[in-house]
Amino acid sequence: ATTPTVSHSHSSQQPRDAVSSSNRKHNKMESMADVVPAIIFDLDGTLLDTEALSDRAMLAVYDSWLSEQIKQERKADGLRIPWELKKKILGLRGAEWAPIVIDYAYQHWNVPRDKITASELWAQWESRLNELCPEVEACAGALNLVTIIDKSNIAMAIATSSRSEAVKKKSSRHGAMFSKIKLVVPGDHEAVKNGKPAPDIYLEAARQLQIDKENMRKCLVFEDALSGVRAGKAAGCMVVAVPDPRF
Repeated sequence: ATTPTVSHSHSSQQPRDAVSSSNRKHNKMESMADVVPAIIFDLDGTLLDTEALSDRAMLAVYDSWLSEQIKQERKADGLRIPWELKKKILGLRGAEWAPIVIDYAYQHWNVPRDKITASELWAQWESRLNELCPEVEACAGALNLVTIIDKSNIAMAIATSSRSEAVKKKSSRHGAMFSKIKLVVPGDHEAVKNGKPAPDIYLEAARQLQIDKENMRKCLVFEDALSGVRAGKAAGCMVVAVPDPRF
């Protein structure tokens, strides 16, 4: 029988190559973290595709007051609210967007302003949206992007206008993504006195990530709403806009 031969030079070289490759990857990841110390994501419309569900929830609140013509128009548009309204409220907290919706409904849908208060609209919309949360899907590419960043040693956070309870419901089906992002600053956080486009929420996220003022300019923000883009810029960050395809 022939005794198999073992190439000692090859077997010893392979671990060295593997170690060298591992070191290169580690150094590359460290250098990425030096360039971009933190990435802060908006949630709705950026990581989770909640905007279509948000529109459905809004229309459900107004359903009994809408004419059949308006209902058919909205149905033909995939149960989305008109873009002229949507672009005004994207990224805002309920206290800020509810009066805008009430005014729009009065002007364009003939719904009297006294049918519902801003706080009632916010609460009813949130309740309807919570019912739809099991249907929330991740935005295309979001999990893959978060996974890549997670491997690069770059700190991550979410800064969302949504209230904390709403965030819990929206994230319930997406543990694989949210387990990689340890920090979430919701819109009802005590330090967030002013909603987007004010920089408060991004400044608070950076503070909790221990990012100093000098490094704020290196932080990267992902946003889908103009109000959020302005908030990120006002905080001194670089901003990547991921706009609604209807924009």
